[in-house]
Parts: sequence; structure tokens; C-alpha cells
Amino acid sequence: MANIIDRSVGFVCRAMILLTGIALLGILTANVIARYVLESGGFRFAQELPERLFPWFIMAGVALAVQKGGHMAVESVLSRLSRNGARAMLLVGHAIIIASYAILGWEAIGVADIVSIETSPVLGLSSSYSYYALALGCVAVILTTFALALRVAMVGPEAMPAPDPEETGI
Repeated sequence: MANIIDRSVGFVCRAMILLTGIALLGILTANVIARYVLESGGFRFAQELPERLFPWFIMAGVALAVQKGGHMAVESVLSRLSRNGARAMLLVGHAIIIASYAILGWEAIGVADIVSIETSPVLGLSSSYSYYALALGCVAVILTTFALALRVAMVGPEAMPAPDPEETGI
């Protein structure tokens, strides 16, 4: 079950990063070229679209970082615990993360509803899209954290992912 969740979330997040990354690169490149070619000095929408796309790009990356163990962690207490103590501590930590992201996602939906009347001046896009990105990113983190918790519960603390050395900064 954990593998199915990870594959599904990973596929969606990688697709989101690819699509939004290509769109961001294309829009910004086209706008730079347009500044030199067009008398208007570029495209008017070229500032609004990246503002709406960037949160989707970031939240997909956050979920992928959770999957790979790429977030900052302090493990001084965890390393001093027995295997069962470490398992319990990790499971409690995962439960706290899931609850926190559920609250954050719920609040993001509430804020999205509040700001839905605000629109961008050129394209008329609602400001709520960024908050929906946050809410869906929270769902992805919850699912990924749940998959990690399943692995820890079944296998133990050694089921936690270890980031690649070049990604850690040590």
C-alpha cells in the first residue's frame, strides 16, 4: 500500500514539476525576448502567470522531498533510543506532521474561499489558485507521510529514507 501511495504521489508531483517548470521557463524566456522585440516592452501577463504557477511547482517539490527524506532533521534524540523507542517516536512525529498538514490544508482552503474574489489585473485569474496549490500540496505531504509511517510501523526506523549525500549539505 505504501508503495502504491508513493508511486502515485511521486508521479503526480513529478508531472506537476515538469509541466509548471516548462511553463515557467517558456513564459519567462518569451518575455525576455519580447522585451527586446516588441515596442510594448514584453508581455503584460508574464508577471501574473509565474505568480500562479510557482506555488504548484514548490508544493510538488515539497512532497517529493518528504518522500526522499530531503527535509532538515535533528536526530540526536532518535539515535539514542532503542529500536522500538525510535519507532514509537517516529510514529508520533508522523502523526503530528499529518495533523499539522491537515490543519494547514484546511485553512488554505478557507483562505482560498476568502480571496477568490480577488483577480489578477491582466488575466483575471483568481488569487485562490495559489492557496489551492498549498492545500493540494498538504494532501500530498499527508499521503507521503502516511506511507512513511506505514513502513516504519511494519519494518522499523530503518525504513526511513536516507537522502543522497550530495543533497544533504554535510
